[in-house]
Order: sequence, then C-alpha cells, then structure tokens
Amino acid sequence: MQKKFCFLFVLSGLFCGLYGQSFQFEASYTGELYTNMSGGLKTGGGYMGLGNLAVGFDTEKARWWRGGGFYVKGAAVHGKSLSEHFSGDLQVASNIDAGTHTYLHELWFWQEFGKGWFTVGLQDLNAEFFVTENGSEFINSSFGMPPGVAGNVPVPIFPLTGLGVAARWDLSDRFGWQMAVFDGMQAPFEENPHNLHWRFGKGEGLLAVTEVHAQMQLNGLDGTYKAGSFYHSGCKETPAEGGPAEYLFRHNYGVYLLADQTVMHNEARQRKIGLFAQAVFSPKEENAYAWYAGLGANYYGIFSPMGEDVLGVAVASVDQHQKGCKNETVFEVSYKRQFSDHFAVQPDLQYILHPSRTGADLPNALIGIIRVYINF
Repeated sequence: MQKKFCFLFVLSGLFCGLYGQSFQFEASYTGELYTNMSGGLKTGGGYMGLGNLAVGFDTEKARWWRGGGFYVKGAAVHGKSLSEHFSGDLQVASNIDAGTHTYLHELWFWQEFGKGWFTVGLQDLNAEFFVTENGSEFINSSFGMPPGVAGNVPVPIFPLTGLGVAARWDLSDRFGWQMAVFDGMQAPFEENPHNLHWRFGKGEGLLAVTEVHAQMQLNGLDGTYKAGSFYHSGCKETPAEGGPAEYLFRHNYGVYLLADQTVMHNEARQRKIGLFAQAVFSPKEENAYAWYAGLGANYYGIFSPMGEDVLGVAVASVDQHQKGCKNETVFEVSYKRQFSDHFAVQPDLQYILHPSRTGADLPNALIGIIRVYINF
C-alpha cells in the first residue's frame, strides 16, 4: 500500500511539473455566528462553517485541445443547524446550513464549442440555473434556490449535488438558452457520506431544466431577465417496512421567472442600485408549495467610495396550502463590506413570519447572523 501511495505521489508530482501552468487552485472558508433572539423553536445561538477546496485543469493551457477542462471541488461543512434547532423555518435562514459532512461537491468535464459550452459530471444545478445576481448577495437560502422548486422535487444543489449534463448556447449578444438533465434523486448522506455513491435506479427518474436569458436595458441601464421550467419524471421510495416501491410523485413540473435590473449607476463614484425578483409556480394539486415569490434591492457603494460594500433588503414568501399552515415569509436586511480580495464581513438580520419547518404554528422568529468570508 505504501509503495502504491509513493508511486502515485511521484506520478502526480511529475504531472504537476509538466502541466503546472494548466492548473488553477481555489480555497475559501465561510463562517458565521448566529443567534435566534426570539420565537421559532427556541432561542439560542451557535456557529456554522463551510470550507471549499477546488482544482481546475485547462486543456488548452496544457496544449491538449482548445476550450476544454476538468474541475473538482471538495467541501467540509460543520456546525449545529440554525433552522433545525432554533428558528424552525422551512426556507432555511442560512445558505451554508447543512450539518457536519466532508464530501465531494463537484467533479465535471467542460467543453466550449462556438458560442456555447457543455458540462458532464457531478454538478451543482444552482451554479448556473435559478441564479439572480442581486439575490446572491443575501444569506437566506430562498434567494438562491427557491423552495417552490427544492421543496417540491429532489434537486442536485448544496450540499448534495448530482450527476448530470448541462449545456448553454448564446444565440446572440442579448439572448441565451441553457438546459440540463440530471439524475432524479440523490442518495442521502446516511447512505452516501462522501457523495461518492452515485446510482441510477429505475425508480429515481430524471430532472430536466430549461432556461432562456435576455439582456435588456431600461433607461440605458442593464438588466437580465430569465424564464424557465423544470420537469421531473417521478421517483419511487421503498417503504421502511419493506414491500414494493411506491411513487413519491409522478411527472411533476413548474415554471419560474427571474429578473435583475440596475436602476441607478454612478460610474464615477462606483455606486449602483440593483433590483431583483423571483417567482415560481407549480400545480397546486401535486405540490406542497404551489407558488413562491421573492424580491429585493441592493445599494452598492453606499458607504464605500469604491463600491466595496452593499446594503440590501429583501422579502420572500412561500405557499403552504397542503400543510395547513400560514404562508411563511422572511424579511432580510444585510450589509456586506469587502475589505480586500481575500476578506469580507456580512452582518445580517432576518425576521420570519410563521416559521413552519415542523408543521406547527411557531411564533415569529428574529435571527441575527455575522458572517465572515475568507478567500485564499
């Protein structure tokens, strides 16, 4: 075993020596202190963290072929869940809330062709789909992947990604189209602790997503508008007491709209105001969450003369008709200051109306978070 390890170590050293300029290394850590000041399941606080280590390989720089590459990313999350133990919200107040796991997050091959590209492998659907630039400034998970999607069908997103194929074509300078097909169900961490157990069972189905983009201008200011749909062919689950597998659902689908729009831009002082909106609709009879809506605004450069900070306010609400609960709504106020390319701090405040993770009528929750970003 030691001889094999030494051989692989020497081989990898030679490979890096020959193709060192073809590699790109990334490392980051996100940590946050949080407290639930009132309401929810109980008051109290804790700490959560997420570390990422990634390596990219460019085939063109290695002089193999043009426009290709490989990417691998590992992740380690830790900490006591804010939403599960304190706030009790279903939308998940922190987008790094994932328990304690060390696992493979992504492993894929990409290739450019003309005005497009495609990727094949273990991927995060939310890296390219359902993305709003202004929404990504917020900490609540709904502003990344809406519960109107993730709450109705299995989706390969943080923390558990999945195998799939994705592609994009830029039809012109203003219009683009992208689509993806993924394995319909990801094995849970209990069966798949390091995300290395990839399966294609007959009962898992397939998830397909398509999305069109339009770059537009409003009073000379840039905006991005997206419309998409998702379709899941259905998946089965074997009952705990045994017996034949039963369908969790069949042929589920939904549509969504996303928008980012700049409404003020002072280039001389690096100040900008951007708005975003999200909406998801799914059949009411088939889904726990028939609709979701989110919107918000960001002021970039409000205090910093070089646009290195952003103050944002946002609200998100999700339908709860099947659970018999009132619609859960979150209000978020966030301020992020970028002190350097390697360090940023983000205090955040969220007020959650009718937290409904448990299905019980919980009191409204008030959450405070202080997040730190470190990039190496």
